[in-house]
Amino acid sequence: MQTPPASPAPTIKQPVAEEVDTLPEVTIQEKKQKAPETGINPTLPVTTITSEQLQRAQPSNIFDAVRAVPGVSISGGPRPSGMTFGIRGYVDNEDVLVKVDGVPKGFEKYRMGGTFIEPELLKSIEVQRGPQIASGSGSLGGTVNATTKNAEDFLKPGQKYGGKAKFGYGNNSDEYSRSYLLYARPDERVDILYNYSNRQANNLTLGDGSKLQSSAIESISQLLKVSVFPTEDLQLVTSVVKFEDTGLQPYDATGGQPGFFGNVVRSVDDLTWSETVNYDPQHPWINFKGTIGAGHTHLQDVIGQGAPFNSTFNALQRQCQGVINTTNPADTTTCRGNLTDTYEYKTNTVDLSNRAIFAEKDLWSVSLLTGYQYNASEREITRFFDNRKTALQALYPDGFNASAPPGRKSFHAIYVQPKFEFGAFSVIPGYRQDRYQVEADGGTLALLAPYGQASTIKFKQETWSLGLAYDAFAKQNPDKLTFYSNYGQGFRPPLIDEYFTQGPFSRCRTQVMTTKGPKSQICGDLYVPQRSETTEAGVSYQTPHLFNSTIWFSGKLNFYHTYTSHLLTSLREDANGNLAQDGWERRNGVEVESFLQYRGWYLRSAYSRINGGINTGLVSAPLYTAPGNAFNVQLGAVLSEAVDLNLSYRKVSDRDILLSGDGTTASPYRFGTQDGYALWNAGARWQASKYVTLRLIGENLKNTLYRLDGTMGGLGMYGPGRNVKFQIELTY
Repeated sequence: MQTPPASPAPTIKQPVAEEVDTLPEVTIQEKKQKAPETGINPTLPVTTITSEQLQRAQPSNIFDAVRAVPGVSISGGPRPSGMTFGIRGYVDNEDVLVKVDGVPKGFEKYRMGGTFIEPELLKSIEVQRGPQIASGSGSLGGTVNATTKNAEDFLKPGQKYGGKAKFGYGNNSDEYSRSYLLYARPDERVDILYNYSNRQANNLTLGDGSKLQSSAIESISQLLKVSVFPTEDLQLVTSVVKFEDTGLQPYDATGGQPGFFGNVVRSVDDLTWSETVNYDPQHPWINFKGTIGAGHTHLQDVIGQGAPFNSTFNALQRQCQGVINTTNPADTTTCRGNLTDTYEYKTNTVDLSNRAIFAEKDLWSVSLLTGYQYNASEREITRFFDNRKTALQALYPDGFNASAPPGRKSFHAIYVQPKFEFGAFSVIPGYRQDRYQVEADGGTLALLAPYGQASTIKFKQETWSLGLAYDAFAKQNPDKLTFYSNYGQGFRPPLIDEYFTQGPFSRCRTQVMTTKGPKSQICGDLYVPQRSETTEAGVSYQTPHLFNSTIWFSGKLNFYHTYTSHLLTSLREDANGNLAQDGWERRNGVEVESFLQYRGWYLRSAYSRINGGINTGLVSAPLYTAPGNAFNVQLGAVLSEAVDLNLSYRKVSDRDILLSGDGTTASPYRFGTQDGYALWNAGARWQASKYVTLRLIGENLKNTLYRLDGTMGGLGMYGPGRNVKFQIELTY
C-alpha cells in the first residue's frame, strides 16, 4: 500500500552491530559514487556478512552464512543443533561467543551446539576473530554478532505497510520451508516487524547417495521487533526471537560418528529478548548505546530403549514394555522406561557503552570509549527414569547428575579505550577488568560440604590491548593504504562443568590425582583461567579507481601469532606430586580477504592458514584442532535490477586429526589425516515483477563426499551432498 506520510519522517540513526568493538573509525569515501559494503574492517580482524550477501547466498543456517570468512571453520554438524563455530583453531563451544541483538547465547552441554537462530531472521552477521575489548570475556577464539532485521529494511519510500511470503524446496532432504514477513510504520515514529519461518526436512543425503541418519529437521523460528523514535536523537528497539526444534538426534550432536552414545528425541524451546537504546544528541561527549536482555533455553532429551535409540545410558530390557515387566507384572522396580534429561538455561545481560570525542582538529583528535557489562547465566539439570523406583535412578538422587552439575556464573566488567590520532598515526590502548563469581548448586553442595570445600569461586582478570595504525595517504585522498598492528589479551574461565563436575569427566578423580586431589574429587578452585595473547600485523588497501579505472577494490592481509597458556585440560598432578596447569598452545596464521567490484560484477575472495602446536604439560603435538587451509572465492554479476547470478568455490586442504589417546603415557596420542575437499555453489535471482521474485540455488554441485571438521580435533561428520533449492518470494 503506497501512502505518502503526513509529515517528513525523522532521521533514523541505525546502530552498526557491535560498533564499539572497532578500534579505528571507518573512513568515508569523499566520492559521489556510493561505496559498496565490503564487510572488511581495514585494521581489525573483523568481517561482516552484509544483508546483501545473505540475500544472495540464502544460507540454510547461520553456519553456512559465515564459513567463507577467513579463519572460520565449522565443527560438528550437519544439523544446526550439532554445529559449533571454530575461529582460528578454537573449536570448543565456549571459546566462541555468540550474540543475537547484543544478548549472549549458547550454554554448557556435552558436545552440543547452542546457536539457535535462522538466517532468514538476520540482517547482518559480524565475525570478530580473536578477543576484542568490548566483545565480552571468555571468547578466546572470537565473537559472532548476529543482528536481526528491521522493518525499514523492507519498506519502500512512502510505504506504511508491507508483507512478504517465501516458499522453498530443497531436493537433498525433501526440505520444505516457508516464511511470512509483515512490516509496518503506522506512525512516523514507530517501526514494527514480525517474521515467522518454518523448516521441515528428512534425513540428509550424502555425496555417495547414502542417508545420514538422525539428521531430519523440524524447526520454527519467530521474530518480533519494534522500534520507537521519540526524537531524532533517541531510538528504542525491542527484539524478541523464538526458536523451536524437535526430532530424533544423536546424543553426541557434534561428534564425528553419529550415534556413538545413541540417539535421543530432542526438543528445544529457545527465547531471546533484548531492549536496546541508542542516544546520539549530536554532542561530542555523548554517543550512547545500551542493551539489556535475557535468554531462556528449555531443552529436553528423551532416551528410550532399543532401536532407534541404542543408548548406552538406557540399555534395552527385552522383558519390559515401558515400565511394565511383561514376565512378572507384579515387579514394579525392574523396568525403567524412558530416561529424560531436562535442561533449563537462563541468561541476563546488561551492556552499556559511550563514545566521547574530546577534541577534533585538522591534524589531531582525542576520543574515549567506555563501557560496562554484566552477565549472569544459570542452569538447572535433572535426569529421571519414568520408573523412579529402579536401581539406576538411585545414581541420580532427586534427578541430580554429578557429571552435569547445576550452577550459576556471573561477571561484572568495565573497559576504557582512548583513541589518539596525530596526523596519519592512530594509537588505541585499552584496558578491561572482569570480576567473576561461579556458584555450585543442587546436589553438588552436599558433595562439597563434608570436606569444607568452597561452593563459590571468585576471581578478577585484567586484560590489555593496543592498536597502532598508519595511513600512508592523506585523509582527503579516496585511496586508503593503512599499515596496522594490534595486541590483545583474552581469557576463558572454567565452565561450571569443569569447576564442579564429579565423576568420569572430572580431572580431579583419584585415577588422575592420586595424592594431591581434593577428597570430594571435585576440582573447584584448583583451576586458574586459561589466558591468551595475540599479536598481529597487516596492511589494508581500498580504492574506488583501481588502475585508474572504475574498479572498486578493498583488500587486507593479516598475520597473527597467538599464545595460550594455562590450558584447562592440562590440570593434573605431576611426577613430583605437585599440582600443575602448565599446558599451552601456539598458533601462527595468515588471513587474506578482498572485494572487487566493476559495474555490475563483483569478486569476493578469502584465504586463511593456521598452524601451530600444543603442549599438554606431558607431551607436545601438532595443533590438531586447526582447520585445513581454506580458499574461498565468489564471482557474481548484477545483470539488471531484475536478474543477478553468483558462483562460489571453496577449497579446503587436508588437516591433522586426533584418532585416539589423551596425551598421557598410558594413552599416547595417535594422529591421522582428514582429506580435504572442494565445493561449488551457484545461485540465480529473477525478479519477475515487483511482487514476485524467484531464486534457484545449487549447493555442492559436484556432489562431493566430504567431512566437516570434528569437535575436539577428531574425525568429522559427513557433510550433505548436492542440494538444489528453489524459492519463490511474494512481496506486497
